[in-house]
Amino acid sequence: MSTDPRAVVLALAEHEEAMSALYSAYAAAYPEFAGLWTSLARDEHGHGALLRSLAEKSDDLTAFVENRAYDIAEVEADTARLRTLAQLTPDAGFPLQEAFHVALQLEDTLIESQIFVVYDGDPPEVVAAVDTLREQTEKHQRRLSEQTLAIGG
Repeated sequence: MSTDPRAVVLALAEHEEAMSALYSAYAAAYPEFAGLWTSLARDEHGHGALLRSLAEKSDDLTAFVENRAYDIAEVEADTARLRTLAQLTPDAGFPLQEAFHVALQLEDTLIESQIFVVYDGDPPEVVAAVDTLREQTEKHQRRLSEQTLAIGG
């Protein structure tokens, strides 16, 4: 892989921050569910901070990036898509069910990807970060699924 592993991890952090921005936009657009969206946004912001910390503290992120086959161009493209969606949300009038559908799709895609697999040779700080991200993403998926069912979505 020719891309600097730290650049990939920082791109992943920006992706988490874009998810946070989208969830914050949802909090403003759907005030009756602002508590849920704000909580999710705060967690996603924390995920970004966790990845930034990993990029700063870990000596070698090559295995982390290569084992999970990250494509920085794909990460950056999806980040741009999320940022655009966050900007459009306040004026778009998307139905609440669409917001839950998009959020569930985001969380499910992360869960189904290889991002949360721990590999032999992953340094302890990578294992801890991956475990935290997996646990919180699974929690988000459960909360969103429960809420989607509750609103009849």
